[in-house]
Amino acid sequence: MGLFGKEPDGKPAPVIPPTQRPAAPSAPSPHPARAAGSACVIGAKTTVKGEITGDEDVLVEGAVEGQVRISRDLRVAASGSVRANVEANSVIVSGEVLGDCTAAVRVDIQSTGRLTGNIRAPKIVIAEGAVFRGNSDMSPRQGDARPGIMTGPPADKDRKVALS
Repeated sequence: MGLFGKEPDGKPAPVIPPTQRPAAPSAPSPHPARAAGSACVIGAKTTVKGEITGDEDVLVEGAVEGQVRISRDLRVAASGSVRANVEANSVIVSGEVLGDCTAAVRVDIQSTGRLTGNIRAPKIVIAEGAVFRGNSDMSPRQGDARPGIMTGPPADKDRKVALS
């Protein structure tokens, strides 16, 4: 092709139609967890009874009763209700949780959140206006203790040692 879109013999270059692009989404997804592509959403008009296990984020907008054990994050939306013992990487509560929560990273009760139960996590955030009723344990799990930090007295503190 020559300069200015003309062939070397002076004829105009053939017009090639542009390739079609896929349509862009018209509006962003109302569920930020869905944008990542690996989230389970329990809708506002849905109730799940039983055990939930898995390796993806879970967003609860409806109701869950039973047990939740996931290796990723559990988010309870303002409209969500969880009546279960929860084990997850992180737990973010904007709605209501009734049950014990164990998290590997953190438990975050936001200002609209209500949690009734015991919490075990290395980091716990309770926003102003949130409701929490229970006990909290922020001690490291067995094997998670950082070097150089004493986690308590040795188990055999009363043992007598004979010196020769």
